[in-house]
Amino acid sequence: MKRMCLLALAAAGLAGCSTTCPDAGSQKAGACCPPCVSQPAYGTLGAEQKLQRLTEELQAIGVAMQKYAWDHEGRFPPRLSHLVAQGYLPAKGLVSSADPSGGKEGGVPDAYSEWGQAKETDEPGSSYLYEFSEAVCQWDWKSYLGGKPSQSDVDSNRDGTVTWAEAKSWQLTHGDTTQQPTSRAYAKHRFPIVRCYWYDYPHAGANPESRCTVNLSVDLQTVFVAQPWWEKDRP
Repeated sequence: MKRMCLLALAAAGLAGCSTTCPDAGSQKAGACCPPCVSQPAYGTLGAEQKLQRLTEELQAIGVAMQKYAWDHEGRFPPRLSHLVAQGYLPAKGLVSSADPSGGKEGGVPDAYSEWGQAKETDEPGSSYLYEFSEAVCQWDWKSYLGGKPSQSDVDSNRDGTVTWAEAKSWQLTHGDTTQQPTSRAYAKHRFPIVRCYWYDYPHAGANPESRCTVNLSVDLQTVFVAQPWWEKDRP
């Protein structure tokens, strides 16, 4: 599975965000928007072209997040929708061209029921799973995160709850229980922050392991392909 996805990404290549957007004048200086000129429908593209399209869309989000961080003392946005609300992305900048629901089903297609915890981070009009969301983390992070931390360890702002952003920040720094022989910090270029589950939809098989996701890494520059449970991939 991993080899198949990586070969597909290598074939597609990575391109910078260079499309000129008619709405560029309404955006923050230095922001880059997803392609918004007339393009072939996603469903008519070949596999390599689809991957290239999603890569460009994720890179545009990465540029917007970099600009947001510059303006907010290095912090990531609490929600991806802040990028649109504050002008770092255009109105439809969080709708993937691969998403036939137009953002209505959130970051993971409804048919992929085994990833139901992702609905915690869903936002109206967004096709992406945002791993560093301010949403309260309800999945079993206590038994999964490296070092088996307590709530007080992970709850960095001491408000009595653990958010996805706090849990993922701990995972980035301390690893998790999928790692052998011991948990350890992840490389930023292989740790996802924004994920697109729509690449292989609706042709993905019923087996979750057959599905590919396209991911923007926490370095806000690298785009890579992984299985849904990305931690099981090995570089």
